[in-house]
Amino acid sequence: MKSNENKMGISVVLGILMVALLTTSSFILFLQFEGDEKLMYTLNSLGIIKSMDKKFKEEIEGFPYISIISNVDKNKIDNLEHNEKVMYYKIKKHSHLKADEIQAILDLMKELELRYDYYISAMKTEDYWGLISYEYIYSILPDEYKQLINKNIQGKSHEYKEVYTNGIYFYYLTNIYKDDYKMILNDYNMGHFETKEYYRRNNSFNSKFYIQCMNNIDLYKDINRYYIKSIKNKRDI
Repeated sequence: MKSNENKMGISVVLGILMVALLTTSSFILFLQFEGDEKLMYTLNSLGIIKSMDKKFKEEIEGFPYISIISNVDKNKIDNLEHNEKVMYYKIKKHSHLKADEIQAILDLMKELELRYDYYISAMKTEDYWGLISYEYIYSILPDEYKQLINKNIQGKSHEYKEVYTNGIYFYYLTNIYKDDYKMILNDYNMGHFETKEYYRRNNSFNSKFYIQCMNNIDLYKDINRYYIKSIKNKRDI
């Protein structure tokens, strides 16, 4: 009797150790993934994918490289609705922007209809080529745009204010030039008078900034696709 109890106890202990080993191995593999496919492979191998509901599966598929999610990002994500959370993952994955910069984009998305793939491409290219200042932007915007800025940037970080204000400026330019992204991107980068001067000197609007933006635009298409599908359409209802 005692022998059977001992065997049963050993079996239970071995079972617990096997589960712990499997869980640890899977967790290590999870931490080491470098892209969506490895994460999805891990979850699929554990039989988790089949039991996921559609929304949660989409959220997991949108999750970026785990090494770039900081504690600040996690705190932001915890307070977001599902669609915003997936969008946060996508922006982080494709652009590596800071938490407050992503929050500014999410807030813009809830208010303004933009081609956010073009705006984020311009933002990222601006790191290298930007020629105009916050003061210039604010000085030329009509009052209705300034009111939007003043309403939303109070008490926010410098990163948030910069991205939000530039987004309003980009929105202003799209209202002027419609779908003429050569003019929108050049004006966003150089300002109206420098853009005209550039054309006078070169007889072309194909500036380095514009070319670089267009070369990078495909990196951010998925962000704009999800914006239209899950944030814009929901806002318009």
